[in-house]
Amino acid sequence: QLLIEKAGQEDAKRRIREMEDFLKSERHDISEYDEKLVRKYIKKIKVYEDRFSVTFKSEISVDIERAS
Repeated sequence: QLLIEKAGQEDAKRRIREMEDFLKSERHDISEYDEKLVRKYIKKIKVYEDRFSVTFKSEISVDIERAS
């Protein structure tokens, strides 16, 4: 059980490092939808009336408020 948990933690750390590397390498804002990036980094997106919740494969979650 402990080995499985450790493997999961290592996988999450690896995904976070991959995302950090990608963000550091981007020289411009992403201005259009990129299916490849979505499939690589995003686990799920929940849409609420007042916000979006994006969960990355690294298990980091970000809430984005809708503009008024």
